[in-house]
Amino acid sequence: MKAIVDAKAFSEALNHVGRVPRQSTIPVLAGVLVRFENGRCSITGTDFTTWLTITLPAVGDDFTFLLDNPSDASKACRFFDGELTLELHGMNLKYPSVTLSCGHRSGTFDAFPEENYPEQPKLEAGYSFTANAAALLKRIERVKYAVRVPEGSSDSPQRTCVQFSGNDVFCLDGYRAACDTDSALSFPVPFLTWGDSLAYMKLMGDGDVVVLVGESYVLLSTDTVAICCRREGVETYPLWDAVPKSFPEEFFVSPKTFLRELEYLKGFQSKRNRIPTVLCGGRLFLDTEENKCSTFVEIEGESEIAVGFNPRYMKDALTQFKDEPRVKMKLSIGSGPIIIEAEGRKDFAMVLPVQLHGLMAA
Repeated sequence: MKAIVDAKAFSEALNHVGRVPRQSTIPVLAGVLVRFENGRCSITGTDFTTWLTITLPAVGDDFTFLLDNPSDASKACRFFDGELTLELHGMNLKYPSVTLSCGHRSGTFDAFPEENYPEQPKLEAGYSFTANAAALLKRIERVKYAVRVPEGSSDSPQRTCVQFSGNDVFCLDGYRAACDTDSALSFPVPFLTWGDSLAYMKLMGDGDVVVLVGESYVLLSTDTVAICCRREGVETYPLWDAVPKSFPEEFFVSPKTFLRELEYLKGFQSKRNRIPTVLCGGRLFLDTEENKCSTFVEIEGESEIAVGFNPRYMKDALTQFKDEPRVKMKLSIGSGPIIIEAEGRKDFAMVLPVQLHGLMAA
């Protein structure tokens, strides 16, 4: 059995898909599935959370095999240019092999029969919508920092996943949140899934992507790329219920300046014991009784409320707007969140304050 593909296209696809499988003591779970059918070659990899398939044109026979250790084949493919021939040997054997040849170069690699590979989930009828892949990915990348790394199967998807609801794409981990709103795109049903799965959307370019939301899985597809990922939940967090309706103080600051001064204060922090940072009237300092270090940021507006925050969370929030000349900070009283937004944008960041224990708490 033999088929021909473009060497560069195959190499790029194999390189991307080969990063999906996890290391496993069971060889078939670390391989990728290569299928030639009806003039197309599809390469699929999975870690059982995400299924990534890249498709490219091909000519020749129809056959399928599981490529063992795709990283070795990917290294060889980097030296191929022009027409790449794939020839499967021992198709009916328990351990077949495949030879990749291009010009004067060739390499033979171990393979497995197709039936040894786990079957991709089949999506039941669900809700679908179409969006620009690059625009949707930009919204996801803008907010996905505000999730927590899962600590176990019992960890809430609302704290570990990207959430889609109404016109909003948002994330939250219980200490902070980030939300991007686009009135031109409304999600027909709320859903949650992993940001790592959605990161493969970068392979879809600037074209349209069709998103099918099933009961248990979400499928994102273009003509050449398909991403199937688990739908980790159906109930999104009621984010807007947590956003205050009014703020006693609002003022503007430069995000670059604020980030620079936070970096200055970081030098006085212990790696083991992170002390909250306090902002009051433009003065930034650590929440200690001695207040041995401090700095100032220029503020446009009035600021008299002393608010403490985790500097790492504030840095992430300000980085969301790092290219803006200024951002608006909106402060609540007591335990209300700090809201950060920029003029002309429809996204915002939210950071929960921390209780003060130093002089400002006296």
